[in-house]
Amino acid sequence: MAALVLVACGGGADAEGDNRFVAAGQLCGGAFQGEAVSALETVTGAKLFFPHSEDEGVSSTASALADDFRKGAPSAPSPGERTMCSVYAKGGGDLTDARLRFALYDEKELLGGDLAPSLHPYAMGKRALAGVKRSYLYFECVSPALPGSKGRPALVGGELSDRYPPDVDSRPLREASLIVLHSASRALAVALGCERGGGLPEKPVLVPSRG
Repeated sequence: MAALVLVACGGGADAEGDNRFVAAGQLCGGAFQGEAVSALETVTGAKLFFPHSEDEGVSSTASALADDFRKGAPSAPSPGERTMCSVYAKGGGDLTDARLRFALYDEKELLGGDLAPSLHPYAMGKRALAGVKRSYLYFECVSPALPGSKGRPALVGGELSDRYPPDVDSRPLREASLIVLHSASRALAVALGCERGGGLPEKPVLVPSRG
């Protein structure tokens, strides 16, 4: 699920003038805006990150999902999840600190089943589930870029996973995760040309629901 294309530039240097790193707002081709920048810092515990990969980012993820939809996904075989952003924090190892993925889903996949205790539902988009390790946000998209979506809206789902979450559940942390995911989802909806921003509010609405 993916598409990123930024390199280290002004504002990405640390106190020692190391330009190999960038700030959260420079990651993922503009996926993280406004409060999502500080929210990603909260999720990862870092303020500087390695630049994103050129094959990841908002626009490339939108292109990949549009191509999947034209090929009949999710009912037809498809590559499945597309990585929008692999987040490597400064000082981290070779493993990602967080990863952001998107895919096309069948609405039936959202029905039934008990929620894991670690996931908390929120009233945002088609469905929103927030947790300290993983959060999910789904939205519908009707767009000229998705032929036939007028009669069959595309169901787009995003997942933010945190490799190093705390052992104890924390509402501020899981909501920070959802803020990050909302920002990336809105950016993706805009890139796809979804009507009414895919039904996602311009700013995240963190209202818990009953699922």
